[in-house]
Formats: sequence, structure tokens, C-alpha cells
Amino acid sequence: MPENQINKPQQPLTEPEMAARIGDDRIGKWISEVEDYSIITLDPEGIITSWNKGAEKIKGYKASEVVGKSFRMFYTLEDRDSKFPEGFLEQARSEGKANHEGWRLRKDGQRFWGSVTLTAIHDAV
Repeated sequence: MPENQINKPQQPLTEPEMAARIGDDRIGKWISEVEDYSIITLDPEGIITSWNKGAEKIKGYKASEVVGKSFRMFYTLEDRDSKFPEGFLEQARSEGKANHEGWRLRKDGQRFWGSVTLTAIHDAV
């Protein structure tokens, strides 16, 4: 390391830098094992692209039952009729993040109170 960089304060790594350093595969494996929180990724249209153990535990679906389907399936009929999920997704797209607490649906149809955060993640250009 050059002498002028030895005492230079280090900047924290950004998420992409951290992923590159650790390896996306390891981060994906770590996220998939989290059981206390539902961590789901969606494509820009709200189609589920990944599903962790926490999502399975909380919502009752296995990944094979939901990946490729719309995240709208977790919202009540009232929310779906009012197009709330679409508006929520659009808010995350336009503002970078959206938060909401409200009723959600499990596989068995039982309602549960959920706190959801949608965060837009953009690929580097």
C-alpha cells in the first residue's frame, strides 16, 4: 500500500462494493436463511423473484408457490380492488422507498398485521 494511503481514513463500502467483495452468492444465501423477517425481491412490475425462509414462515407459502406471481396476492380484496398494491409499488419506484402498515393475507386466508417496506434497488449503469 502506498505510504500516502496508510493513514488515509477509509470510506465505508457501498452495498455494490460489499456484494462484489463478499460475493453475491454468499449474500443471497445469507438472506435466504433469515427466519424472523420476510425478505422478498420483486421485479419492477411487482412479480416475486425471490423468497426467504422468513417469508415462508410468516406467509405460509413455499418459494415454488409464489415466485413468478404478483405480490398483490398478499393484499386484502379491498386493497386489491382499490389498486393499493400498484400505488404502493409506484411510490417505491418514484421515491426510492415506501412504507405501509396494514392487513396482509397468509396462504390459509388468515389476515395478519404487517409492516412493509419496499425499497427500489437500481442496477449500476
